[in-house]
Amino acid sequence: MDVGEAVETFSVHPRIVFLHCMEVAIRLPGIFLFELWWRSRDMHFSTDLFKQSFSSYLEMDQIIEFIQVGDFDRTGAQILSYTVFLIPIIARMCSVPIDRLIIAHNVACFLAVLVICIYVLNKASVLLLSMRHLVRYLKAIVILQGIGGGAAILWYRLRLAEILISAWLIMFFVRVYIHLTGKGRDFGEIGAIFLASVAESTNTPLSLLALALTVSCFCKQILTIAECTVGGQRGHRQVLANGGYTGALTLTLLCAQTGVLGMRTEQKAFLLGLVLFIVVSALLQSLYEILEPQILALAANRSTNRGQHMRSVFLAIIVLVASLCASIAVTRFLPIDLWCLIIGSNCLLTALHTLSALIVYAIYRLETESMDAWGQADYVVFLCKTITCGVEVLLALNVVCFGILTSLKGHWTLTSLAVLVFYMYFSVWRRLQAGIVRVQSRRAAYSSLSRLPRVSKEALQQRRDACAICLSDILEDARITPCNHFFHSECLKKWLCVKQVCPLCYSDLCKCKIPEALEQLFLEERHNFNAPEEIEDGNSESFGTENPSEDEYFPWDVLSGSVYTIN
Repeated sequence: MDVGEAVETFSVHPRIVFLHCMEVAIRLPGIFLFELWWRSRDMHFSTDLFKQSFSSYLEMDQIIEFIQVGDFDRTGAQILSYTVFLIPIIARMCSVPIDRLIIAHNVACFLAVLVICIYVLNKASVLLLSMRHLVRYLKAIVILQGIGGGAAILWYRLRLAEILISAWLIMFFVRVYIHLTGKGRDFGEIGAIFLASVAESTNTPLSLLALALTVSCFCKQILTIAECTVGGQRGHRQVLANGGYTGALTLTLLCAQTGVLGMRTEQKAFLLGLVLFIVVSALLQSLYEILEPQILALAANRSTNRGQHMRSVFLAIIVLVASLCASIAVTRFLPIDLWCLIIGSNCLLTALHTLSALIVYAIYRLETESMDAWGQADYVVFLCKTITCGVEVLLALNVVCFGILTSLKGHWTLTSLAVLVFYMYFSVWRRLQAGIVRVQSRRAAYSSLSRLPRVSKEALQQRRDACAICLSDILEDARITPCNHFFHSECLKKWLCVKQVCPLCYSDLCKCKIPEALEQLFLEERHNFNAPEEIEDGNSESFGTENPSEDEYFPWDVLSGSVYTIN
């Protein structure tokens, strides 16, 4: 790219941004007028729109009643009669007799009607042509993309999301300004002002949709900043999880279930505060899901710079502190019930997971930076994860016990029972099962590793092999598998915790009988060793020096079940 193309690109991008902003600004008054009209009619889905059948709105008497009651004709008459009122006034100022003003009035009416007719005749063809192009455009979109894809294209083309977000933010900041200046409230009540402003800005389904889109945009930007901070990819790997749509969907469903729009401002502020705490809990969990794989990958990588490590650790500390503050705020500002405990426990679990990830990161980082390998690092990491799983189960059991006690006292609903059952399954049973599987897999790995023989240092020095797991030279503490593959004991133990197979040939170590396999391997190596002696006696000594006999590699009793050592 040369200088001219760079300048052209730099000049085109601000122009596109300016056009986008102008499109949004020009369409904002329509959203505000529709919102004000909906509020003035006090219309709700449950009371106005669904109380009559849809066919009643197509009846002629309903249409005539709407036209007669509506103020559109009177407003239009006032706007179009400005010239009608203006010409007689000008004629009177020019000393025209009063009895002649009727002529000026008639001329003004004639000119107004003439201007309207000329405008309609000039714009009718353009209007029909625009409608024809619109129908063709919609037909092409539906044919190529389908109904869902066409609706998505129109949504992005009309910039409805940006318009609704901008409209809701303007209404929100106007309400905040009114609370601070008009009602004389100070910044010490910023929490109450925030909830009251959110409640007063969300009165219709349109404003509720705008609030959901605003929350989605806010969460998406935070997740994008977090991914850029830890050095991950900006493209969201999971659209619903990391794209910010989880918070918007949660907010919409909970508001629709609780009937927020039909409540008073105080009740609405309380429920919206509860919903926003749930959204914050989901956002913190999404931040942890982005942070955890990146910070563990950085711990084992020596080539990354210190700045990336510092940014990742700093973000982890922010998530930890924010989770603790959110759990404290939930228990402080909300009454203690099942929902409050679920939200608080989720925030505490996010803090616990973040702390566990930081501890594992510190252990792996110390092991990577140290010159001497620390053999207990894997055990400490396993202990940390086991303790984390135990604390998770204890927190979930506390919530379940509180829900059961509340239900026994008579404070229960079908929704609370359903939530309690789902929480018991996913948060108690599934986590407990995962912890048991982790312990069993580690015990199986230790059992499989103890059945494999060790290799002495002299044999390793003669063989000069490399571990296929860590790709480093095998100098000490090695094991040999029945398929004649050598690995470090620690590397093989970590591998066997995941899969009970050989890392190279994927032969199943659980189904393979170790003594029989080693006996067969001993016979094969002995046959390969004696074969050159039958062919040429002169090469036997040289062969023995280059390929040591199996007594050096396999001096164990293959039929005994003891732990073997290769000398």
